This record gives sequence, structure tokens and C-alpha cells, in this order.
Amino acid sequence: MSAAPALASVQAPAHARPLEGLRVLDFSWVWSGPLVTSMLAEFGAEVIKVEHGERLDSSRLRGRPLIDGQPAPGPSIEIGPYFHQTNHDKLGITLNLKSPQAQALLDHLVGISDIVVENLSPGALERVGLGYQRLCKLNPRLIYLSLAAAGQSGPLSGMRAYAPIMSSYCGFEALIGYTGCDPIGMMNFGYGDPNAAIHGLLPLLAAIHEVEASGCGQHIDMSQIEALLAVVAEPVIDYFMNGRDAVPTGNRHRQMAPHGIYPAAGEERWVSIAVAENAQWQTLIGLMERPAWASDPAFTDAGERVSRWAELDRELACWTRSHEQAHLVALLRAAGIACSPVQDIAAQWADPHFEERGLRQSVTHPISGPELLYRTPWNMEVNRPEIRASAPLLGQHNDYVFKTLLGLGDADVARLKAAGVLA
Repeated sequence: MSAAPALASVQAPAHARPLEGLRVLDFSWVWSGPLVTSMLAEFGAEVIKVEHGERLDSSRLRGRPLIDGQPAPGPSIEIGPYFHQTNHDKLGITLNLKSPQAQALLDHLVGISDIVVENLSPGALERVGLGYQRLCKLNPRLIYLSLAAAGQSGPLSGMRAYAPIMSSYCGFEALIGYTGCDPIGMMNFGYGDPNAAIHGLLPLLAAIHEVEASGCGQHIDMSQIEALLAVVAEPVIDYFMNGRDAVPTGNRHRQMAPHGIYPAAGEERWVSIAVAENAQWQTLIGLMERPAWASDPAFTDAGERVSRWAELDRELACWTRSHEQAHLVALLRAAGIACSPVQDIAAQWADPHFEERGLRQSVTHPISGPELLYRTPWNMEVNRPEIRASAPLLGQHNDYVFKTLLGLGDADVARLKAAGVLA
């Protein structure tokens, strides 16, 4: 049987990926946890995603994607791009965690692994014998990352929450809306998930460094809600220091004006513009050929421009909507003013900046074929994050894990499958 080398004894060849030789058991699902483990995989870790046929990762259940307007062929649970994006480069096994026969298999896997990642409700893994207190006795070097909504203990630990609930609870959603209006409600995507993934990855990498030095593993208990508070630090501090409740302000900025989204020529064509200093303001009004309204001496002061934001936005929009989007972006960028097109998904996908920076990589899925996936957007001289394979099919690597790693024979695997343990 094959075992993962101990962290301290890994001898990586020159320019090997930095986490090569580490094995990760991935009990997470949806987005936050799978994003952590997909990044570990990009850096070379062997990630084993544990699923069960009767309790699939819900990101497999998002329907059948369309290709050129037509439903993609193949089983819908296998071909979803959402699942592929957060589970690329992983091995996939199926194991019924509630089966008593699974316990010995899991104990063996934990013994030859280095990291466990989970984002389930507190107590879910403990009830099937996979809590940290038990597993660390099997493997004292084990690093165990938990990403629950409100952590593993305390009065809110029983909270079951997805990203919109968590961001609402910490006040984030109350800030989304326009000046003078009620909050709009939830954002158009679950910001809490990728935010939690990055906040969870940092202490996990630190724990890898620590176990190399000391040989001692640890349990990282992270609250996704607390991680989201880092995003709203300014209004939270303002409340405690000044007693002010934050309110929606649209795209306004406390110190910059103009600062917002402005119309370009055509239907639903927009650009973002941010003027950071007075010199840029003078450049901007020069590009506008110094209209009378912009020549108001009061507008030379940033604070005055901020206080008269509504008038400023209204007048500036009259100028921007007379220009094509691409022309506006090129004109303002050339003049040193921050400006970007507001893009729909198709335009973003075709943006040359994404291509230039190598944010996407081409891989081939065994059913849906070639696809582009976003890699971790970090550039390094060596060991740049790299996607080498698409996401696994359900149970695709059962033979490798249970036969090669754990040493089970064909008859053992067949018996476990028949009993619904490997299912």
C-alpha cells in the first residue's frame, strides 16, 4: 500500500510544485471549502474529494449547461462548469460516511493524509467519527480546517447558513443599494464563499509551515461570518467609534468624485470612472473641452465635488453617453484616469486582459470535452498555480484510492460496493 510522505520529509525536486507530496481529504461542498482545496491542488497537493451517490455536492445539481444554445450532452451531474471550476485537479471517491464499514477505510485514509478540509455544520463529521479530536489521535500531524458559518462553538454555532445569510447577518447586505433608498437585498453572487476560502487558505498554509517545523498538527476553526466582517471593517469601526449606522451609498466614495458607473452610447453600455486627485479632474474636464458647469471654481476641490456628487454625476453622464464605450475607456486610460468597461459575462470572457494574464487554462473533461477554467490569479517566477485536469467523475478514482492506496483487493471492493459502502 502507498502512503503519503510526512511533511517534514518531503524532498521536492527543483521547481516541483510547492505542495507536491501532500494529501488532502476534502469533505467540503458547494463553494468555500472546494475553492480552498482546488487552490491546494493547483499547487500540487493530491486532493481526494469524498462524495456519496445519495448526497452529491450540490454544485453538481445546477442543471444542464447550454453550448451554443443547445443542452450539453451527458449526465447533468457530471458536466456542470460550476462543479468543474471548484473541483478541478481532484480525485473523486464515493463513500457512505454513515456506514459502519466506512470507518476503518476512513481511519486508514486519515492515517496516510496530511490535511482535512470541511465546511459542514458543526458536529456533522463528529457524528460519523471524523471530528478532529478523534482524528488527531490517529494522525498527530493532521491539519484540520473547519469552515462553518459561525465556528464550532458559541451561541451561534448551530447556525446553518449559505453565503447570503452570512453576509446579511454581518451587515454586508444592508450596505447594498442607492443613496436615500432602502437596501436592494442580496448581491448577485455569494461573496462570502470566496472570501471565506481565501481567509481559510492563509492559516492553512501557515499550519503546513508549522507542522514542518514542529511535527504538530492543529485544528483551524474559522467562522465565515467573522471573515466577512473584514470586508465591512470601516462601517463597523465607524459605528463603534462614532455611533453612526452605515447606509447604502451606491457607487459613491467618501473622498473621490467623480466615482461611479456612467452611461456610454448605446443600449445598456456603461463605464466605471474614478477620479482620485485634483490633477485628474483637470485632465478630465480638459477632455470634455471645459464645459461651463465643470469650470465652477468650487469643483477644483475634491471635498466640494464629493458633496455635490449628484449634480456632478448628472452632468458627467450627459458627456459620457455621447461616446462609445471602447472609445471612452481608451481615451480616459490614455489620460491616466481610471476607467473600465462594465461587462456582461460574454464580454468579460472575451476581454483581452484576461487572456494576457493567463487567468484561464484549457483542460479536457472526460465527458464534456475541452473547457477553459479560471486558475488562482497569482503570478510567480516559479511554481505558478496550474490547472492540469478537470473535475472528477463521481467515484472515478475509487479503484486508485481503495486498491492502490489502501491495499484492498478486487473482491473487497466489489463487496463494499454491493453493500452500499462505496456508492
